[in-house]
Formats: sequence, structure tokens, C-alpha cells
Amino acid sequence: MRSKTSERTPVQVDCPHIHKIIKKDSPLAKIESSSFKKQITNSSLHCDICETRAPKLWICLHNRCRAVVCHTSSKSHMRNHFDKENRDDSCHSIFVNPHTLKILCHACSSELNPFGDNNFLTSEARTYLKTVIRYLQMKRNKSQISIDQIPIDVPGLVGLKNLGNTCYANAALQCLSNTPALADFFNYCDAYIPQILYISKHPNYKLGEYFGQFVKAMWNGTSPIFVPVQLMNEIRKYNEVFRGHGQQDSMEFLRCVLDILHEELPYPQFMPGKVSKNGECIYMNQTISTSTSSNNSHNVCETISSTSSTTTKTSTTDRIQRRQSTRNSIISQIFQGTLESRIKCLHCKKEYLKEENFYDLQIQIDKKFKLKSSEKFPENLSSSSSSSGSGSVMGSLAGWLGMNSRVVRLQDCLSSFCAIENLTGEDKYRCDKCESLNDCQKRLRITRLPETLCIQLKRFRYESCFSSKIATHVQFPMEDLDMRPYCKDLSNEKGNPELADTLNITKYDLYGLIHHRGVLGGGHYIAYVKNPIDKNWYEYDDTFVTRKSEADISRLEAFVLFYHKKGSEKDRERTEMSSKINGDSTAETCYFISRLWFNRWQFMTAPGPITNYDFICPHGGVNTRRYPNIHNMVVKVPFSVYTTFVNKYGTDGSLPFHSADNAISGCTFCEQQEEKILEQRRRKEDEDIRKIDTNSIKRGEYWFLISAPWLLSWHYFKSGGSPPGPIDNYHFLNEDGSPKVGMERGINYRGINERVWSYFEHVYGGGPVCVRNAIDLYAPNPLISDYTKHGKSSKTKWIKK
Repeated sequence: MRSKTSERTPVQVDCPHIHKIIKKDSPLAKIESSSFKKQITNSSLHCDICETRAPKLWICLHNRCRAVVCHTSSKSHMRNHFDKENRDDSCHSIFVNPHTLKILCHACSSELNPFGDNNFLTSEARTYLKTVIRYLQMKRNKSQISIDQIPIDVPGLVGLKNLGNTCYANAALQCLSNTPALADFFNYCDAYIPQILYISKHPNYKLGEYFGQFVKAMWNGTSPIFVPVQLMNEIRKYNEVFRGHGQQDSMEFLRCVLDILHEELPYPQFMPGKVSKNGECIYMNQTISTSTSSNNSHNVCETISSTSSTTTKTSTTDRIQRRQSTRNSIISQIFQGTLESRIKCLHCKKEYLKEENFYDLQIQIDKKFKLKSSEKFPENLSSSSSSSGSGSVMGSLAGWLGMNSRVVRLQDCLSSFCAIENLTGEDKYRCDKCESLNDCQKRLRITRLPETLCIQLKRFRYESCFSSKIATHVQFPMEDLDMRPYCKDLSNEKGNPELADTLNITKYDLYGLIHHRGVLGGGHYIAYVKNPIDKNWYEYDDTFVTRKSEADISRLEAFVLFYHKKGSEKDRERTEMSSKINGDSTAETCYFISRLWFNRWQFMTAPGPITNYDFICPHGGVNTRRYPNIHNMVVKVPFSVYTTFVNKYGTDGSLPFHSADNAISGCTFCEQQEEKILEQRRRKEDEDIRKIDTNSIKRGEYWFLISAPWLLSWHYFKSGGSPPGPIDNYHFLNEDGSPKVGMERGINYRGINERVWSYFEHVYGGGPVCVRNAIDLYAPNPLISDYTKHGKSSKTKWIKK
């Protein structure tokens, strides 16, 4: 049984005992002993009275006391120690848990959290307690650091609890949370997330919500340790590999998270899709007439003819259709690049070209190609590289193959990755023109560089008879990794300035690294990340967070490397524009721009054209019913800044948006049209359901159980309320599809026939399906299917009469 004292909600009280302690001595007087810290680090610390170990241990913070006691419901050595030692001249009531880093005052029965909103703690007490926590958070070093070297108030220094061999997940999550553009999206653009989750019609799509909670806890949280239980449980729904407690691949976990977030968080689709022949503007699945007078639309802004006419080179319809043809998300904008594969048949000379997107480059360390000295490299792959020291590709390969040096560099691995590969023997390629397997040549090159470049060094070798880990140290640049030698020649992109501008910035700086310690099939993953606030490197070993030097990082055996694009010109522009945005702009008219685009401008080298379709309606106003949190979806900028943005980046055809009094009011016309469409939809759904609803089912049919609260919300919508959203049968089902305990018919669930269920599922999505012979949740399931085992929604075509 857990300790009630340590688990209950902390009481906000003024604790006089902490003020006695902070006047005694240094906050590290008790715990700075190297032997004591070693016991904490290797978890050998135990109660002085019994053999209880972490996480039930508490250390008395009195400067002359070295007591380590336990606190359980049946016996509390903490209480005994407090009762015995609590005298007027000393105070033994403040305890810290070295495992959870919680601080408890036994006398006040309250938790003292220096990172929270406890207004009763003085700044002196906060500093004292933060110092204790940060010191315990660090792993024991050979050379002890002084108090002034401890990063007390640096944001982002939050460890992650290991949930049972989940270090692979913790390492990947730390690198993602320290990706600035991604962290900023979840911290400041989260007003978009509920809209996207709502329109997805999938109640299981909750990773975006939980990932947002995780990012907020990492940067705005009130604890030095975060427990990612909900986040991991949600990821395990999508990939059963991560459901157990075995050690998994950190890169595979990273790809899984990015794929799910990309699917869940597409950029808003509420925008005019196309203009029909009769002049009506199609707004998602709604048709809204654009032939309205200015009296029917509020906040219709005047256009900036001097700027938009010169920057908008294609029609609005073309731009919108182009946006819809490519589903972008914050994930694809940050991590996605494009790789071109070109295979040439050496017999008929036919070439096969294929382009595919990637989130990471998988680079082999020990792959050696059979090269002929007479072969030439394609396009600019034979050009010299930057000052990062990669040299020519031929020179790099020579070094890689051991002709010049035995040192292996990241640039050598990249050169080998992009070099010509001879496909012969068992690797012959089938040529469609020759209709036979022929000797071919294959080459890879990057046609579009991502904003954040993720490189995996393939250290795990899997052979038919055995598997092993490649422990070769690969030197990697901390700054100025130039990817130009491995990219497609930019001279072919003169007609595509946006792509050319993206590729022109080809230098990257390292900001994150995942290190695997140990052997294949076992070991431990650790993340190393450069904090974007204080620019120092930190080691994230589950709950431990320790400051490191660049020299420490450069010596690591890297498994995954995270680089972000650098651009001094972009940095100067951000500094200049930010000062104008944050300055006094009362003399200028202010314009509202999408916070999503502003996020891209702040952290990406190529933010793309300005778009206001994220929140603006076809009439230049805002549908406030659809966007109730509109103020959290826009950024207000002065007219001069907006003009600069338009001149440099252009627009996608969406109208500029401003208001004379800087207030945002709703577009009446859109709201009227939406209500009209909803009323038509209400009548149709009511008529359809009345035709197919029954109080009984035929022999051989089944009852489909549905959430009673959801069904009530549908009836509310039918009577004039808002749409109910996706079906959520998890109201009465567990995540594995089994029934919850204590559910009552009519209150928690109801029964409908198959036709009604299919109708609701088609319109609203959601689930999961729950089938019974009778309207009884606890009756046996008459069908056996994979989806009922895993609680996944599915269409009902598999049901046989």
C-alpha cells in the first residue's frame, strides 16, 4: 500500500522549517559526499533501519544529519526520526526523495515544490531547494562541481522516468522535445490541435494531445521528472512491438512517433478548396456563395496592392489545389527531406528514377562499394566540400577505404552513401526494357534537405547466422556540416526559387545525439542534447540530467545524430523583425498572421509563403464558431513587418487580415451559412435514422452497443446543438476492448442494429465496435476477430448473416 502522505495533494502552507534549514549551511552539505552520491546513482542506498530501497527512501536535509529513512503505510522510519530528533535547536522535518526528487516537510504534512506555483516559498528557499534537486538530478562525476556551476533555473532540464526498459523511448523523446520548432508548436500553437483531432473522426488519435502535455511538462512543468505513462500507452496502441518491457530500437520508436504525429496533425484543411463554375466557393464539404455584399461580411480587409500583386505569381485556385495535393504537417515541415534514387542499366543505358521522402538518413558504417578509378560521380558529387573538411568525394572514399587514413568520419559515410554502387551478381537489377536481370549502377542523392536532419548510423549488423554491433567510432562535426556535396545540383532548380532557396542553405549544426551503450540485444540508450536556452550540452540518462562539455560529446559513439539548418542571414532577420513586433507599434495598423506560419518563420530557414487560410474565411473574416480560440491562433504584427514578410516570402493567395481596433469579430455570413448547412444535416440524419432504426433484430443479426452519452449528444445535435464528434465507446470499454466494470444498460451503453451503427460510423467515425447477441455488455461476444481483441475500430463488412 502506498504512503498516503507522499501521494496526497500537497497543501499550500507557509513552512517555517525550511527557513531554519537554509540559515544553517550550504544546501549540499548533506549530499555532496562522493560516496553518498555514488550510492544514490547506483541505487545501492537503503534505509538506515531496514533494507528498504528506492523509491521509498527519504533523506533528511538537516546539514548535520545523514539519516536515510523509509516511509510506508505500515511503518514509517521517517516519522520515528522526526519525533526523535525534532528539538528547538535543530530541524529534522524536511526530507527529499532521491528517486522522485520530491521534497516533503513531515511537520507541515506538505510537499515543497520550488518549481511550482507555491507562493509561500521565498526566493531564498526556492534557490536552496532547487540546488538540492538539481544536484541529485546529476550523475556522480569524478570531479565534483561547485554550487555556482549547477544550472538552477535553466528550462528544459527534466528527466524521464524509465517505465521498464524504456530508455530507448526516453532518449528519442528528449531529442524531440529539444527540437525548437516542434516544442514551440506544442507550446504556442496548440489551439490548432483540438480542431484537427475533432475533424479526424478518430477518437483513438490522442498522441498529439499527450505529446503536447509531454512537451509542456518538459518546458513549463513544475517537476524535474516527468512520467510518460499516457504517452507510452498511446504509442503502444499503434505498434505492438513497444507493448512489452523488452529493449527496443530507439530509431524505430522515433519513426513510429513521427509517423503518428504526421497523420494526426495535418495543417488545417478548413480553407476554400476551389471555385466552382457558378461562382460558389467550396469550403471543405460545404458550399458557400461568394456573391455577398460587404454588409454581410465583417472584417473584410483591403488588399495590399503594392505588394501582393508582385508576389502572387499564380492564381489563388492553383495555390489552393497545390496545397491540398500535398498533406503537410509540422512533422513533415521539420523532418522531411527528399531522396532521389537513380538506377542505370549498363546494357541498354535506360535509367530508372525514383523519389521518396525520408525522415532520417540510414547510413552504413562498414559498407564498401566496388569502385572503378575511371568512374565519374554524378553532377556535383565530385565537387569539393565546405570548410568542414570533407574534401572531395573521391578523396573521402579513399580515406574511408583505408588508402589515406584509418579515421572514419561522418562525411566519409555520407560520401559512401551517395557514391555509385555497382549492382552485379546476386544484386542484379531487372531491366524492363531488356526484360532480363542486368548489371546496373545505382546512385543516391538528396533533392531536398530537411530543416532538421536526422542521421542514423547503422551500428547493428544482422547476418543470416549471427548479429553484432559495429563499435567503430565515427567522427562527426559539431558545427558546419555541409550537405551540399550529397545534394542534387542546384543549377537545375532555377525555375523553382523556393526549392533552390531551401537547398542553398546546406550547413547544419549538431543539437542532439542518441548513444547506445552495450551490445546488441542489450544495453542502454542515452540522449545528449544542446539546450537552446543556455547553449550547454546535457546528458539525459532517464531521470538523471548532467551537464557535459563539447569535448565529451565529440568522443561519443553516436547512433543517431540530429542537426538543424543554420543561417546567419535568417538569424539577423529574426532579430530585426522580432524587435519591431515586440516594440511600440501603436502608430501602425496591425495585421494578424497565422501562428503556424509564424512558428515556421521563427525556426525554419524556408517558411514558405504566408498563409491565413489556417483561420480566415473566404470573405476575409473569421468563423468564430469554428475557431473559438482565434486569439491563440494568430500573431499580431505591424504593417511594416507584414509588408516585409510579403515582399520576401509572398502569399498563397489568402487575404490579409486586419482590424482597425485590433479586435477580431466573427464573419456573420459564414456563421449563418454554417448554421443553415447544419440544419439541413440535422434533418437528413434524423430522417435517415428513423427509416433504419428498430426496436428488435432478426434472427442471425447482432446488437451493436454504443455509448449512451454519445447517443445523447447526437440527439442534442439533432435538436439544434453542435455535432457530437467521433463515437467513443471507450466510455464503457477498456483500451483492450473488454467491458469496464459496473456499466449499466441505458446509462452507460445502449443497443442499435447494424444498419444504424454503419450509418453513424460512416458519418462520425470512431468506435470500437462492440457486438452482442443481446443488449448486454457482459454477454459473450458472438464473433471472433482481431479488432475485438485489440479494441480497434473497423468497418462491419466482415459480419456474416
